[in-house]
Amino acid sequence: GTFIGVMNIEDFESSALYGLRLAYHLSETFFFEANIGMAEAGETSAEKLGNFIVLSDSERDYLYYSFGVAYNLPGETYVNDYAFNTNFYLSMGIGATDFADDTRLTGSFGAGYQFLVNDWLALHVAAKQHLYKIDLLGEDKMSFNTEFSTGISFFF
Repeated sequence: GTFIGVMNIEDFESSALYGLRLAYHLSETFFFEANIGMAEAGETSAEKLGNFIVLSDSERDYLYYSFGVAYNLPGETYVNDYAFNTNFYLSMGIGATDFADDTRLTGSFGAGYQFLVNDWLALHVAAKQHLYKIDLLGEDKMSFNTEFSTGISFFF
């Protein structure tokens, strides 16, 4: 599947996000997923107020990839006289984030809602948190980067 959304890169504004998602369903309840997402970091408040640059244009590219497991809570949604299968899911994973010319080990967790239009098409909305350590602005800290996305996936 594909997704688009917004990624809040801590200290660097919110940016447009786009990516790809691949899932393998072990059962109705559990599935594995792999994600890759891309965004471009904006400016820090210090850059906006001062006359200095924290990152070059090429260092602002933000790329993450993760592999994880998710737990489905199946349900149904009724629209007029039609019933559609849905899933609320919780996910967690591990991967890496390439940002500011460095690759960081990244943990992620989140939740999503899947609406199955038919046997081969589903719509998704998701919120995830990506966590990694960074020392870009002088002190070592945990960076919390929030993702909100919507997407479409095809079953085969």
